[in-house]
Amino acid sequence: MSGKAGALTVESAIGAIRSRLDALSEAENKVARYVLEDPKKTLHYNVAELARKSGASQAAVVRFCKRIGAQGFGDFKLRLARDVFQGQDERFLPDLDLESGASVASIIRNIVGSTQRSLERLAETLDPLLVDRAVDAITAASLTALFGIGASGLVAYDFYQKLLRIGLPASCTADTHVQITAAASLRPGDVAFIVSYSGETEAMIEAAHQAGDRGVTVITLTMDGPNTLRGLADVALLVPGSERLYREGAMTSRTDQLAVVDVIYSVIVTRNLDASIASISRTMAATHPGRG
Repeated sequence: MSGKAGALTVESAIGAIRSRLDALSEAENKVARYVLEDPKKTLHYNVAELARKSGASQAAVVRFCKRIGAQGFGDFKLRLARDVFQGQDERFLPDLDLESGASVASIIRNIVGSTQRSLERLAETLDPLLVDRAVDAITAASLTALFGIGASGLVAYDFYQKLLRIGLPASCTADTHVQITAAASLRPGDVAFIVSYSGETEAMIEAAHQAGDRGVTVITLTMDGPNTLRGLADVALLVPGSERLYREGAMTSRTDQLAVVDVIYSVIVTRNLDASIASISRTMAATHPGRG
């Protein structure tokens, strides 16, 4: 019996709560019943918020976590997340760093700290040889078509603008169907640069298939680790798996992707500095007349 209970404690927060309801104090019971009523919302509360919502004290919340076998509040939320998103890949569990009621100062520290750590990992993840191959393909291409949706689409568009600034032919659109159509219209000698953090976005996978079928060089920018899009690439550029795929919005992944684009752009510029400066000067004069 004790072995079975122990397994519940390790594997299931909800199971542990239900099996111990009768043993909880009145205050702990308030916390338990609130969690059972809305486990998904509970995932985004801190200790103080859960205490307020359940009508218990913060001390009762801490005792409740220990009573159900969790090592602490963070461990309890991680186990609860596994219950709520049961059967899903670990990457699809929610990001639990952002909590209800967090102070502005703590959010600043968290965001800056996570960005710094992720960029440090990017320096180790990004392969200079693959960047070199990507630059060779882009500078030799008749056209570089940029693909991406959502936050990855913003990264693709940023690269599109950079390529235009230095006079390299490029195309980009936000419409998903038009992106697939564009991929199907590419020709040998073109490059398809496809951005998708997960590497599992269906439209981007289809774009890669269409481009590959036409003998186009496919460059992908995805998270590190196995993913479908990476497997379809001629050149697979990687950013660290710095955040979960279930998230309130792309943060460190978008920053990492933009940094990769900046690296590629900078390499292109330094390889032909005089021509790049001349092109940048022309576009600067065109967009800022009288300031050239």
